[in-house]
Amino acid sequence: RNKINEEKVKFSKDIDVGIKSKARDVSNVLNYKLPKKGVKHSELMEILVKQANVEEAKWNNGKLSGSIYHGGEEHTHFANQVFGLYSVANALHSSVWPSALKFESEIISMTSNLVNAGDENVCGATTSGGTESIILAMKAHRDYYYKHFGITEPEMIMCVSGHAAVDKGCDLLGIKLIKVPMRSDTYEMDVSQTVSAITSNTILIYSSAPTYPQGTIDPIQELGEIASYYGIGLHVDCCLGGFVLPFAKKLGYDIPNFDFGVKGVTSMSCDTH
Repeated sequence: RNKINEEKVKFSKDIDVGIKSKARDVSNVLNYKLPKKGVKHSELMEILVKQANVEEAKWNNGKLSGSIYHGGEEHTHFANQVFGLYSVANALHSSVWPSALKFESEIISMTSNLVNAGDENVCGATTSGGTESIILAMKAHRDYYYKHFGITEPEMIMCVSGHAAVDKGCDLLGIKLIKVPMRSDTYEMDVSQTVSAITSNTILIYSSAPTYPQGTIDPIQELGEIASYYGIGLHVDCCLGGFVLPFAKKLGYDIPNFDFGVKGVTSMSCDTH
């Protein structure tokens, strides 16, 4: 315990020295209040271009793992052009921006078909990222099991290898989180421990395809059977694998069943990272 606390203190100091100090050095001005006089566009662009070049060099050499996901320089330039066209668009007002409604609907439909939804009643939403996607799935299950089963003290189960978004979501939504261990031989969610953790208040099992720490795929097929038997939801977090696993499977890699093709899967979260 003392060793862990020592490492926490060391880590906090490293953040202050290694990260915060670099942030302070981005420019020679630190704005703690709204400045009385703005910065000229040319001056601001000079700062931004200089810093962007420095930061881009850190990952462009191919030595940074788990932070940058892109489709090459040409595609990035194209994406930036698209973002520029819609920088002031508000998708809430589809009467003004009907194209935003069309594009979102197509993205949801294409993605659902990619993960074997095969049902016109499947619905979805684009979000700001994986964490929001997971939380929205949790909220949908919480509301459903309250409305249809009167569960007022909901619980959900996840493996200790699950993403921290679940901890955040449970805190926000008032869901009790039960964590079960992973198998020591495969690092997959322990199915027997999952069954033991189910109660009359359980609304959802959370699984990963793949897990963030080890990159293993939880036993979705078995978990689907359990979810179906007990009448509870099963969420598959594909925020790392959603746009990789379907194609890997088509290429012949030994990918276990993980998506809506598994009976019992009630929600999925996917993103391109």
